[in-house]
Amino acid sequence: MSTATTLFLALGLPLLVVLAFTVLLLRHPDRLPPLLQRFTRREAMLWNIGIGLLIALSALRYLLGR
Repeated sequence: MSTATTLFLALGLPLLVVLAFTVLLLRHPDRLPPLLQRFTRREAMLWNIGIGLLIALSALRYLLGR
């Protein structure tokens, strides 16, 4: 893969996704898309899953590095 392709995949693609969701949220400020509405109802569960994933991935990284 060329450097330009790798750079686009690493920086350009996430930037496009963030910009697309920003435009979507600006066009519909009164309501969130259905996917985001499901996340807002379960804020604590989402937070706990994220922390659990961080702990599990850190443990896996430690075990594989030994």
